[in-house]
Amino acid sequence: MSSLRVAATPASLRYVRAVLRDDLAVLPEPVREEVALVATELLGNAVRYAHALDDGQLSIAWGVGEFGVEIAVTDGGGQTVPVPQQPGPTDTRGRGLCIVETLAARWGVERHDSSTTVWAVVPFAERR
Repeated sequence: MSSLRVAATPASLRYVRAVLRDDLAVLPEPVREEVALVATELLGNAVRYAHALDDGQLSIAWGVGEFGVEIAVTDGGGQTVPVPQQPGPTDTRGRGLCIVETLAARWGVERHDSSTTVWAVVPFAERR
């Protein structure tokens, strides 16, 4: 598993996307792009809706597993548990977890005493 700790700011999203694309360069480009998209959706939700960890940062970890790329974003918790929304056609927010749900083979949320981890597994197989 590889991991990073990043500032709990929107600027971290671009950096994480670049690191993931580079680190997973051996994978087919469509898989890398889906991993980068899922990771930044999870990280973006943490930036928007959660608190940072005690050191003021967020943690993102990823690794190649048997069935796909496993991604986990850990934050300092928030007021609510992340759940997919049903945005209307003109809504400009609320699609992030729907995207994750579509691209990931599975995903989930683990709450701990002082943190929340949202994880997903992006499969290697191409979508039809």
